[in-house]
Amino acid sequence: MTEKKQPAKAERPSSKMRALFREVARDIVARDRDARKRGVTQNTIGEIERAMVKAYVYGQEALLDDRMSFRGSPDAPIDWLEIPPRARGTLSFMTICFSQRWSAALGEATAVQDRNPDEIEAFIEDGRKRWTMVRGDERSERSVGDGSVAPLIRLGLLAMRSDCINRYALTSAGVAAGKEYWHRSDAGDPTLPREGMR
Repeated sequence: MTEKKQPAKAERPSSKMRALFREVARDIVARDRDARKRGVTQNTIGEIERAMVKAYVYGQEALLDDRMSFRGSPDAPIDWLEIPPRARGTLSFMTICFSQRWSAALGEATAVQDRNPDEIEAFIEDGRKRWTMVRGDERSERSVGDGSVAPLIRLGLLAMRSDCINRYALTSAGVAAGKEYWHRSDAGDPTLPREGMR
């Protein structure tokens, strides 16, 4: 009696591949919302079906070719795609000093590379954890919820300062992600993922 061969179990998609799928979903939802707002027709069901077929085919091909799995090395920089949308907004705001375009628009004499990104400080408001930007000793009146900052800490882009328990600064990975984002944004890169849409 021959033993039945068990089929190989497929690996779960990498975080980068899942992030790519989420971006496709966000694009479909955004186009659908825009079409509804303007009162025009949109084949959302067809777009979803095409995206699912494309993902299925890609998954089949990835099983045959490991190079397609998007598995990066552990020390590879974080791709902007892998940062959740609200956290992208927070990180881009903290690192706006790296933007050539914004510096020129503000007419700042200081060279962009000489400026430091903002830090962020936690506080409790109405029993909820909130975060405010800090530049030197100046705190911004604008604050963001914990959901906009916690992913940055989890991804290793922000770390608590040793000399100030509630204040967090960008790690070298966070600085690299911010610089890469502003380089692409200043160049008008149309492939940058959406920021605000969850």
